[in-house]
Amino acid sequence: MKIAPKIIVLNLAFLLLYNLFSQDIIDLAKNDIKILTSSEFMGRGYLKNGHIKASEYIKEQFEKIGLEKINNSYYQRVKFQVNLIENEPILILNETKLLLGKEFLPFALSGSGKCKKDNKIIYVGNGLYIPDKGINDYAGKHIQNSILIIDDDISYNIKKDKSISREYYSRQTRIEIAKKLNAKALIFIVPKIGYSTPYKRENIPIFDLQSSSIPQRIKSVTYQVKTDFKKVESNNVLGLLPGTTYKDSMIIICAHYDHLGCLGDSIFFPGANDNGSGIGIMLSLARTFKSNPLKYSLLFISFTGEDAGLCGSKYFAENPTIDLNKCKFLLNFDMVASGEDGIVAVGGADHLYHYNLLTTINDSLQLCKLGKRKNAPNGDHWYITQKGVKAFYLYTKDGKQPYHHIDDIYDTLEWDDFYSVYELSRNFLLEL
Repeated sequence: MKIAPKIIVLNLAFLLLYNLFSQDIIDLAKNDIKILTSSEFMGRGYLKNGHIKASEYIKEQFEKIGLEKINNSYYQRVKFQVNLIENEPILILNETKLLLGKEFLPFALSGSGKCKKDNKIIYVGNGLYIPDKGINDYAGKHIQNSILIIDDDISYNIKKDKSISREYYSRQTRIEIAKKLNAKALIFIVPKIGYSTPYKRENIPIFDLQSSSIPQRIKSVTYQVKTDFKKVESNNVLGLLPGTTYKDSMIIICAHYDHLGCLGDSIFFPGANDNGSGIGIMLSLARTFKSNPLKYSLLFISFTGEDAGLCGSKYFAENPTIDLNKCKFLLNFDMVASGEDGIVAVGGADHLYHYNLLTTINDSLQLCKLGKRKNAPNGDHWYITQKGVKAFYLYTKDGKQPYHHIDDIYDTLEWDDFYSVYELSRNFLLEL
């Protein structure tokens, strides 16, 4: 059968217009991410008002796009507690001052403390105490008021022993043992430094030291770290795009905007992949469907407090601004611009009908490798799924972008991965 030349020309014109539209959308997302990862926002954390500035920026974008307020506001106020590193931490080994963010970091749960050239230093292996297995790394050592050097890399023999609970060698358990023995401070030797969730505060100083930066023997330690466990007030940011037919039924599209903030004035965690990229996808979809609305309403939510323990999404699940029973599906985006091993759908193993739809779209567009996992409390989708909402948390897997590190920067994001997530999600929403 011959295809009329006029139809071919029209199809080519449509594809050209769509590609230009898509490129504009992606370019706008790149600009959003570049701005949110800049020093103005200081890592979108809870010092220097980074989280407030970020929520204001996202609100402004919702207004420009034309999303509607919920209950006369784009904001849902959230309060939670977080451990704040208030000044630039210092760690000096054998007269050599280490580079913050490159050679060492304070542990996110560290307490305050300082000392000068303390030489009461004790190596305690992995810092394990498992009496049933005859393991006691503290045997014969006088720990009180000492700085402990702990190897964070647990041996394979212990990890493979199924009779040993992982709880015995968790970092939290090892910290508790050291505290009971009245250690003065802890230095964990780690293969690669990274920050973590500052959801509580210990009462002693704790540092992570990059293994490649450790001297052959630590003879003296000088340190200083000041922390405070504070209640902060922050905002979830919400915007509604009404559907053309089924306005009461809705799909939630979400991503968290907060990150790890800064350590004093000197360094900050840009959080480009985690999760500037997720915000970029969310805003891209908002712009796309504002121009071409769906039958169902779309609720866009940018959550706060994810890196402090899913605080913002937990609060929303417990205090929803919509009827969650009328929510058809949820898409959560977190770390979607760095993946050597494709895209993973957390929840894909739970919702096979929707995952098969996602697979069909991915195969037809020939985007990338697609994998699935069972739902888990590892993202902002979790507490909302506990209210009965079906959800996928999409992320890109095993990319080059460092995790919870000051080098998670805009310049090294992988835009092909970002575009794949955008296209997969856009088409999935069209099919829903």
